[in-house]
Amino acid sequence: MRTRRTALLALAAVAGAVVTGSSGAGAAGSPIGIGRMSVVPTIVAAGSTNEFTFTFLADRSPLRGTTIVDFPSGWTAPQRANPSAPGYIELKPGTCAASTRIVSLRSRRLTVTTSCGLRRSYELVYHAATAPTISADGYIFLAQTRSAAAGRKAKYRPLGRRKQPIVKVRGAAPASLFVGESSVVTAGTTFGVTVRAVDAYGNNAYPYTGTVSLTTTDPQGSLPGPYPFVPTDGAQHVFTPTVLRTPGTQVITATDTTGLTGQSAPITVLPG
Repeated sequence: MRTRRTALLALAAVAGAVVTGSSGAGAAGSPIGIGRMSVVPTIVAAGSTNEFTFTFLADRSPLRGTTIVDFPSGWTAPQRANPSAPGYIELKPGTCAASTRIVSLRSRRLTVTTSCGLRRSYELVYHAATAPTISADGYIFLAQTRSAAAGRKAKYRPLGRRKQPIVKVRGAAPASLFVGESSVVTAGTTFGVTVRAVDAYGNNAYPYTGTVSLTTTDPQGSLPGPYPFVPTDGAQHVFTPTVLRTPGTQVITATDTTGLTGQSAPITVLPG
């Protein structure tokens, strides 16, 4: 799980998929773009399909120029060909000028000709968009702007870090229990058994408040009692002290009160 998350964060550095950090103009005080872009909803479940509304606001000065928005990998590919198909992008000019319109969509980059006075806004509606199956603290739909006064050769400037549209993806409903432990233990010694409630994609489930009990094939084993998960556990708990006493191969099974279950990999118990 951590390996998948690490890989995702590495991709984020290249594609702008996941964001962390604080507000500001950017590294070394680099210039930022004009405006703010928010999104609703901001939290969804992994693999769920939703309708997202992005709102651009010219918050600190008017913007007559261009806005680009990069849709991160893993989400439904944005498209303009079929309004009834997933991923269709619709623009609503709102209080900005009627000349505000989508001018291109290449791969996952949307380009909008923007003509908004101060405190004026427009909306982008991302229809029937399915979230990635990997949970993350925040997927960023990287928005950048360029003023027409700066010229066509001027660089696009990303909006401020706290002015970017970010969607958090949580785990979906619990589908099973995952049991993790040492593959080799010594008879009579204590160790911990980690139990995770996971969704269909392997993420920690959300929400999860089941009560989990452990059993083992070791007739001499000692296991902690049932544990009622609370929301702050994040669907994960370490059961300790756990003791196996019979040399050979043993397994531990976790079961909750709703019928979810999971079994450990074989555990080799060495003589004490």
